[in-house]
Amino acid sequence: MCLITFRIANHPKYKLILAANRDEAYARPTEMASFWSEHPQLLAGKDLEANGTWLGITKDGRIAAITNCHEGTDKVEQITYTADSPKKSRGKIITDYLLSKKQPEIYLHELIKEKHAYQPFNILLGNADALYHFNSQEESFVQLHKGTHSISNASLDTPWPKVRKTKKQIDRILKGEDHYIESLFEMMMDQIPARDDELQYAAALPLDLRRKTSAPFIKTEGFGTRSTTLLLVDYDDQVTFLERTYKKNDTSSDQMFHFKIGE
Repeated sequence: MCLITFRIANHPKYKLILAANRDEAYARPTEMASFWSEHPQLLAGKDLEANGTWLGITKDGRIAAITNCHEGTDKVEQITYTADSPKKSRGKIITDYLLSKKQPEIYLHELIKEKHAYQPFNILLGNADALYHFNSQEESFVQLHKGTHSISNASLDTPWPKVRKTKKQIDRILKGEDHYIESLFEMMMDQIPARDDELQYAAALPLDLRRKTSAPFIKTEGFGTRSTTLLLVDYDDQVTFLERTYKKNDTSSDQMFHFKIGE
């Protein structure tokens, strides 16, 4: 997943509102979100190549999401996970946390010691009351507080065009509308590229590719946005989880899950 934009504890109804795009090779086999048959407390999509996930929530309220992270602004990661890769699948970090009983701080301290086993990543984990961010190119994690944040393929709130754009848009949407689900989807489906003078990041990428990947929604020959997830948790611990999956013929399918944390 390459873009996560979210608001914490700054809304009259919801303590967490999160919108996330998963960008991946179109050929990579994937299952849409569901409660996993082998782990019925876990709601997430599934990467069938590595058997991990990119975003999920459990019935007891554990939340986690991950993005790949470029190694600085002048290098672009080219390595993807395969069965014989020397690096572990980053998607397994998400399932490991969600299926564990460890406190977020304890899990993150352990993850810091193991971070070099993975290609660089950003991770959000915790629950709707205490959410943490860790960038594997750093040595510590932070607990996030009230406000609007966004992560793409650099660290938290790095001002890439799609990060700045969606942070402004989510604030506008949540301030001015009562029924904003479709507006959040539209925000994440925006294919308008950034201006060339905004494309100073990831300089190792050809300019044309930077243009194609600068919008919130990516669509290239073999790689692009595969799905958008909206996750909302209200102050009564009611969860709304919506997933829009994009298909080859420019159509999409939606699914929605509702449950109360702890039940």
